[in-house]
Amino acid sequence: MTDEKNSIHGGSQSSDAKSIDIFNEHFHLNEKQKKFFYAICGVFISELSEKEFDTYKNTKTKTNISKNEEKIKEFGQINFESKSDFSTRLLDRLLMTTPQHQLARISSMLKKMTSKGMTSYSMTNSSKLFYELDLKQRTDAVTKWSTSQKNSIKQFYKTISYLTCSAFWLNPYDLYPAIGYPGPDPEINGSRFKGRTFPEYEFIEITEDTKDLEFDVVIIGSGAGGSVAAARLARKSGNSVLIIEKGHHYHQSELTLKEKDGYEKLYELGGGMLSEDSSMTVLSGSNFGGGTTIGWSTSSEPSHFVREEWANNFGLNHFMDDEFNDSLKAIQNRLGVNTNNIVQNESNKILIDGCKKIGAPVVTVPQNSASKSHECGWCGFGCRYGEKQSVVMTYLKDAKDYGVKFIQDCFVEKVLIENNKAVGVEATVNNGEKKFRVNAKKVIAACGGLHSPALLLRSGLKNKNIGKNLFTNPTAAVYGIFPNKDIKNYSGTVQSAVCDAKENVDGEHYGARIFVGSYHPAMMSTAFPWKSPLEHKQFMLQYNHIIPLLTITRDRDPGQIRIDSNGLPKLYYKLSQHDADSVIAGLQTSLKILVAAGATKIGTCQVDVEEFEIAGENPLNDIKFLQYLEKVKKVGVSSGQACLSSIHQMGTWYGRMGDDPTKSAVNPLGETWEVKNLYVADSSVFPTSAGASPMR
Repeated sequence: MTDEKNSIHGGSQSSDAKSIDIFNEHFHLNEKQKKFFYAICGVFISELSEKEFDTYKNTKTKTNISKNEEKIKEFGQINFESKSDFSTRLLDRLLMTTPQHQLARISSMLKKMTSKGMTSYSMTNSSKLFYELDLKQRTDAVTKWSTSQKNSIKQFYKTISYLTCSAFWLNPYDLYPAIGYPGPDPEINGSRFKGRTFPEYEFIEITEDTKDLEFDVVIIGSGAGGSVAAARLARKSGNSVLIIEKGHHYHQSELTLKEKDGYEKLYELGGGMLSEDSSMTVLSGSNFGGGTTIGWSTSSEPSHFVREEWANNFGLNHFMDDEFNDSLKAIQNRLGVNTNNIVQNESNKILIDGCKKIGAPVVTVPQNSASKSHECGWCGFGCRYGEKQSVVMTYLKDAKDYGVKFIQDCFVEKVLIENNKAVGVEATVNNGEKKFRVNAKKVIAACGGLHSPALLLRSGLKNKNIGKNLFTNPTAAVYGIFPNKDIKNYSGTVQSAVCDAKENVDGEHYGARIFVGSYHPAMMSTAFPWKSPLEHKQFMLQYNHIIPLLTITRDRDPGQIRIDSNGLPKLYYKLSQHDADSVIAGLQTSLKILVAAGATKIGTCQVDVEEFEIAGENPLNDIKFLQYLEKVKKVGVSSGQACLSSIHQMGTWYGRMGDDPTKSAVNPLGETWEVKNLYVADSSVFPTSAGASPMR
C-alpha cells in the first residue's frame, strides 16, 4: 500500500502532518492559482458593506445582543484577508478531506480558470482574472455558479462552498458567542462523566519485530457488524478472534465534544467526504466502534414490509422467522433499546406539535440508552458519558471479556486467497511503513458500506455485483425560524420523534421519514445552500432559533462503489426521479409541519428556492405558501439542485445477499459465492435500503 491509503482513510491518521506532506506531492498550486483559490473562498464569509451591515445587525434574534454585541459586530465585519492563517486552514482541510483523484480534478479546474481564455471568461463574464475582480463582482460570479448549467462548474462551486463554510465554522475565531453556541457540551466535566466507569481496551502493538499473527478468525472492522460477530464467535465457538480497525480508539476522557475534533478524529475523511459529483455529503464512522460511536442513539428495527420484501424477492426467508425476531430482541436487550425516560427537546416538541396540528402521524423513536434519560446533543462526536450504548460500551466489551484481541490504526490491504479459500489478510500500520500478515481459517469483512466492497475489489474478487446496489438513505432538510424561541437544536435528546406520513409515497413502501437532527454550526452552515455573504451571516445569527427537519428517504434506485488507483472507495450516486419524488414529498410535508408549529420563516436545502416569510392568520391555506410548495416541487432536488447527504450507507454497496449467485455476491449465510471462508457481516449485505439506521 502507498502511504496515501492510511493517511486518507485511517481515522485520526488523516489529520497528521505526514498525510499533508504526501498530498502536497500530488497537489500543487502556483501563485496565480493560490490567489484564485483564496479569492473564491474569500467570497463565502466576507466583510459586509455598510448597507449590508445595517440589515445584518437588525436580524431578529433573542441572542443576548448587549452581552455579545462586540462579537456580533466582529462576525459581521470578518473577512479572510484579516485572518492570515485562514488560507493555511483551508488548504489543510482540503487535503484532509479530499481523495487524491478529486484533488487532481480541482487542480485541473483551477488551472483552467487562471487562464485568460474562454474558460475564465465563461465563468466570470469578464476578461479579468477572478482575483482581479472586486468583491461584488466575485460574489455575483460565485452566486451564478451555484445554478450553472455546466455540471463541472456547479460541482466546483459545491466543493469549494462546502470546504470554506465547514473550515470556518469548525473553528470560527472565537465567534461562537455571536450565534449563541456554547462550543463543547457545558456539562462535559460534570457528574454525568465523573460518576461513570468505562470499558478499558488494550491493543496489540505492531512493531518492526512483529512476525505473522495466527488466529482462527480475523474480522476487519469494529462497528455494528464486526463487534457482534466477534463477541458471538468467541463466546459460542471458543475460536481465537482478532478485530482489525483502521480507525483509533478514543476513551471517553479523550472525547472533547468539539465539533472540529469530532469530525477529524471519528469520521471518514474528517467528515468531509463527497460523492464523485459533489452532490452528496457522506458521513461515515472511522473509529473503534464505527458508526455506533457517532450515531444519534436512534434504534429502529427493520419495518415489516422491508423484511417481507427481502424474504419474497430475494429468497431470504430467515428475516420472517422467529429466530430473526429473537435475534432482534437479543440485540435490543443488550443495547437497552426502548422509549423509557425519553425527554423530548424543544426541536422534537415542535415536530410533534406541528404533526398534530396537520393530522400527521408522529411517534417516539426508541433509543439505545438503557432506559436512562440521554439528553446529549453532542453524541455525534462520541458519547463522553457512556449513556449511549454503542458497541464500545457493549459488544466490544463482551468480545474483550471472551478473549477477542484488537489492533487499531491498521489498514487491511487485501484478503489473502489460496485455492479459492480465504486464508488471512495482509495489513499495514504506520502509514504503510510496516506490513504484516494475519493467518486465519476464516475472514469476515465488516468494514461498512464504503470499505467492504473496496476491500474485496482490492483482493481480486471478480463477482460483477461487488460494489453495485448502493443505497444511501438520501437525506435532505428544510428549516423553520422561531425568533421568539430558544430552540438550540443541538441540545437535549437527539432524533427522538419521527413522522411517517410520507413513508409510502409510491405504494410500494418507498418514501420518506421526517426527523429532527442535531446540527452543530459546521453542519448547519453546509446543510443549506450559501446564497450570499449577508444571507449566510443572517442565517447563522439566528442559529439558536432554527429547527432543521430531516427528510430521510428509503431509496429504491441504487448507486455504486468503485475504487480509485489506490484501491480506495469512490462513491457514485445519482438520485433517480422516483426517489426524488419521495424526497420532495418529505420536504413539502416538513414545511407544513413547521408552518403549523408557528415558524415565521422557512427555507429548504434547494439552491434555487429562496427563504419564505409566513404571513396571515391561516398560513397553511395562504395562496403564496401553496405556490411556494409548488416551487419546491418544480425546482426539485436532482442534478445538484440541493444539498443532499447520507448518514446511512448500506444495502449492497458491495453486492447484495441472496440465493442466486448471478444476482448477489454473498449467500444467505453471508459467505461470498466466489471465495470460501470469506464472509461479510455489515450493512453491505442488505438486499435493499432499510429506510432506517442500519447500525442497530
